[in-house]
Amino acid sequence: MSTMYIRVRKDGFVYDWNPILAKNPDCEVITEEEAYPERFIQPAVVEQVKLERKKRKGALDLGTSDIPEAPPYTSPELAAEAARGMPA
Repeated sequence: MSTMYIRVRKDGFVYDWNPILAKNPDCEVITEEEAYPERFIQPAVVEQVKLERKKRKGALDLGTSDIPEAPPYTSPELAAEAARGMPA
């Protein structure tokens, strides 16, 4: 028989089985496989995932040569101060 656990329906938190929590309407009794599915992954599936990860395409081009330079920024207050006294 598999070990039983308690899962809280509101947030999904898993506790060891407890008779007091089992009576709580906000909790549900679940099996170990439902509580911790990562423990029951088949080795063949793990190997298949490893192969898929190896088959990924080449590395991304992370070059920055095509990014234009930002235009120089001058605050409006500074521009107004510099233009004071200049002919319009």
